[in-house]
Amino acid sequence: MNFLTDQWNKYRRKKTRLGIIFDFVFTGILIAMLFPGSRRSIMSTFIRLSMFQPHETEEIIYIDQREYDWQLETIDGQKVNLNDFRGKTIFLNLWATWCPPCLAEMPSIQKLYDQYKDNVAFVMVSNEDSTTLQKFIQKQGYTFPVYKALEQVPQSFYSRNIPATYLISPQGQLLIKKKGAANWHGEKVQELINKTKSR
Repeated sequence: MNFLTDQWNKYRRKKTRLGIIFDFVFTGILIAMLFPGSRRSIMSTFIRLSMFQPHETEEIIYIDQREYDWQLETIDGQKVNLNDFRGKTIFLNLWATWCPPCLAEMPSIQKLYDQYKDNVAFVMVSNEDSTTLQKFIQKQGYTFPVYKALEQVPQSFYSRNIPATYLISPQGQLLIKKKGAANWHGEKVQELINKTKSR
C-alpha cells in the first residue's frame, strides 16, 4: 500500500491539477475505446467538436433532370421518388448508422430540420434495412425523414465516402456539395437557404 501511495504522491508532484484531469479523461477514453459499444459514440463526439460549417460550391452546377428520377422508400415502406421534391430546396444526405462522422453531424441536421422543415425537403438516405433505420431514429429521437435507397445513387450524388451532403436549390442548382461531417446549423447554411426562399 505504501508503494502505491508513494507513486501517487510522486505523480501528483509532477503534474498540475489540469494535467491530472487530462490524464484521467484520456485513460477513460482509451478504456472505453476497447468496448465496441462505446467506440462509435466517443469517435462521433470527437468529430463533432472539430466540425466546421460547409462552404457554398464555387462552380455553378445544375442537376440534370434525369438525376431526379431516383426511387426511394420511407422507413414505413412508402415508395417515393426524388422527383417528388423538385421545385423545393432539397437537403440530401447519404449516411449510415455505423458511420461515426454521420452520427457526429446528425444533431446539427436535426436543428436545421426543426428550423426549415416547412420550406426544405430533407432527404436522409441510407442503404440499410428499414428496421435498423427505424430503431436508430427512435433511439436517438430524430424526427427528420429517413429513406432507404431502392436503386443506385444517381451520378450527381455518387460518393465513395459518407456522409455526403448536397443542398440543391428549387431551380436545381447544386449550392453545397460536402463530403465528410459538417456543422449544418450555422449562419452560412441558414443564409443560403434563406436566399433560395427569396429567389
